[in-house]
Amino acid sequence: MKRYTLERLEPLLHSVQKPASYIGGEVNAVVKEKADVRMAVSYPDLYEIGMSNNGIRILYEAVNSLPYAACERVFSPAADFEGALRGAGLKLFTLETLTPLSELNLLGINAAHELLYSNILQLIDLGGIPLLRKDRGDGDPIVLIGGQAVSNPLPLFDFADAFFIGDGEEGLKEVASVIARGKKNAASRSELIKIIGKLDGILIPDDYISGHEGASPVKKRVYRSNELSDPERPIVPNIRISQDRAVVEVTRGCWNLCKFCHSGYYDLPYRAYDEDRVLSRVLKVLQNTGYSDLTLSSLSLSDYRPLTGLLPRLLPILNERGVSISLPSLKVDMGTLPLIELVSDVRKTSLTFAVESASETMRSISNKKVLEEDLLNIIRHVSGKGWKRIKFYFMLGLPGCNETDEAEDVIVLLKKVQYAGRKRLEINVTLSPFVPKPHTPFQWEPQMDADYFNDAVLRIKRGLPRSIKIKNHDVNSTILEGVLARGDEKLGAVIYKSYLDGCRMDSWHEHFRYSLWEKNLNELLPEWKSYTAARNPEKPLPWSIVDTGFGRLVGAWRERCADLQKLKDRAELPQEAPVAAESPETDPLAGKYEAVTTLRLRLSKTGRAKFIPHIDQIEIIKRSLRRSGIPAAFTRGFNRHEKVDLSFPVPIGVESLAEICDVQLYAIPDDGFKDRFAETLPEGIGLVAAEFIPGRESVMGITAAFGYTVECLTDDAALALRAGIDSRPALIKETKKESKEVQFDDAVLDFSFPSEMKLEMTTRAATGNAVRADSLVLQLAGFEQSRVSEFRIVKTAQYKEKADGALEII
Repeated sequence: MKRYTLERLEPLLHSVQKPASYIGGEVNAVVKEKADVRMAVSYPDLYEIGMSNNGIRILYEAVNSLPYAACERVFSPAADFEGALRGAGLKLFTLETLTPLSELNLLGINAAHELLYSNILQLIDLGGIPLLRKDRGDGDPIVLIGGQAVSNPLPLFDFADAFFIGDGEEGLKEVASVIARGKKNAASRSELIKIIGKLDGILIPDDYISGHEGASPVKKRVYRSNELSDPERPIVPNIRISQDRAVVEVTRGCWNLCKFCHSGYYDLPYRAYDEDRVLSRVLKVLQNTGYSDLTLSSLSLSDYRPLTGLLPRLLPILNERGVSISLPSLKVDMGTLPLIELVSDVRKTSLTFAVESASETMRSISNKKVLEEDLLNIIRHVSGKGWKRIKFYFMLGLPGCNETDEAEDVIVLLKKVQYAGRKRLEINVTLSPFVPKPHTPFQWEPQMDADYFNDAVLRIKRGLPRSIKIKNHDVNSTILEGVLARGDEKLGAVIYKSYLDGCRMDSWHEHFRYSLWEKNLNELLPEWKSYTAARNPEKPLPWSIVDTGFGRLVGAWRERCADLQKLKDRAELPQEAPVAAESPETDPLAGKYEAVTTLRLRLSKTGRAKFIPHIDQIEIIKRSLRRSGIPAAFTRGFNRHEKVDLSFPVPIGVESLAEICDVQLYAIPDDGFKDRFAETLPEGIGLVAAEFIPGRESVMGITAAFGYTVECLTDDAALALRAGIDSRPALIKETKKESKEVQFDDAVLDFSFPSEMKLEMTTRAATGNAVRADSLVLQLAGFEQSRVSEFRIVKTAQYKEKADGALEII
């Protein structure tokens, strides 16, 4: 099996904006050098989005629990890295072993939503796999696509060898087992696909390609175990991701049955996990990751009945550790106030209300049980309790919108909200055009057109004061989402052509190119607007080849509406909702603010870790402090965090043997803290030394100079660098605000050539004459940035200046 080496990839990594997205080496990553089956799972978006997807974590853990199987990861590259790969003639590869995707046995892709389709083609294509399944043969990986969007798999028929319908943690292990046995028996690729097709939850496009009159629908796979699927040791990224926190799933499915909610119906049945198991998993995940933030994941967390028992047990532990908690998807009703009160002492961030529609009639049609008076009572309550920010989500174009003025309804409601909050609250509003998704009671309804959505958004923005911040999802992307969600296999040609025309990252506003999609839809599928039109309930739908197990329920709820009058007829509620038990008056972090000593750490940063940015390295250190139990002191205030002082940033791509980091401690750690701390660091970051120092001097404040070793990796680089040193040219110092000229002797304090291929130098730090090490070397050699990989630059020492002017190693 062919693999790349880090050295082979370095020229590419030096040329892109976020090289740490492509190198792996994270804490808790699983690397298996040998395996009978090697596969990759992918969420087809940028690393920072894909690594936030809990489904990827779950599948990764499940397959890697098999001794004979290796499950690796790959994500969609940004445009600069795609260009670098193509320019170098290289294929997209996995993070764990740098294996090109074409060398795998299987590529599993999570199609979580329809605007990821062009990224799916990018993964396949860049990985060296034929884009069209009809062009693949023995030696090519099997492309298996799952996720919520394949509740209607037809638009992707041209590209997937097989689809996984439903929950995958058990089924993907079965797929790996089939491949392992097939390889042992020398089965062909087509034979393997046929055998995989016999597994529960697997849909093979060939069975339906010429019409599905004789083929039975594939029943969605449902995970029914009481055991939590979340891994105890999830991968901890080395860079910031969009959801940079610990996540533990407490429920799947939802019993509210809001008729617009695809997840609510497609994830049925509703399953809730045991309180004790959730608590145990939370504590293990926090210990094994070092995260300072936690999310309890659920489609409707308020409906998790054990929550009121779980939180009083969990919150004191989180408070003591300085860990904040996020409770997403709370219902808008008075019953949520006790939950809000419980978490209000941890961190008052923001509250989110998914009202969906400002019209009571439309909420009733959608089975959304929200009362306006409940909402306003909650706003009054939280405003008086010190909350500063609230978020609202509204859908535009829900069924019933033609019978009411929904733009005016939104304006009126938000003005009432602002008044109820006494104008103390920051109000942020997101407007989302509605897509009637498959397998929901609204699957027969039409999607409103772009003119309707644009008019409603414009009127809402004009009708509200600027103090209420309004943002909206891109209307054209929503129209495309509706077409892809409700279409059939004829869309494959449109997806293929749009990808070839350059469509990528369609869920990112700055990358979305609707003009290309519209052109291809008009040319290749002139009837495309019929996909968003109303459907006849008496005729089969394209996605009926998928059986969710709840089709009768969906049909039964098509005409049903919520009886909001029953909610209004409740016994009168008190103005103040019942509040949870009083929080202790003592600060749970009391005793952890005042430092008794300072621990100075000297760290190395080599190999792939040299591509980790400075700001992310600080977070890595904080997480390692938490995991190893080192008693780091906390700052006071709203955003409490550990008192960690890391010295000047080393440029990305430059290695270091002398990263100095001071940590203030509220207590003296035990003797084993060094070994524990070293064990928690990711690949490439090591503990060189640790010592207690008197006082609290600023590392940046005392640093006067750096020592570097520059190893030339080509003869041209060695000759050019020596010539540059000999000529002592003026250098250019670049900052965000300006560039200025710096004399060589002001920037370089000392240098020597211990060999023909090596330079040792001491450079100025922390003054106007300091020049970045990589920039300095390139300027001396007269090289462009693209040739930086011809040097290995290593920071070897950090110096402070003594009273007599001499330099002393820190």
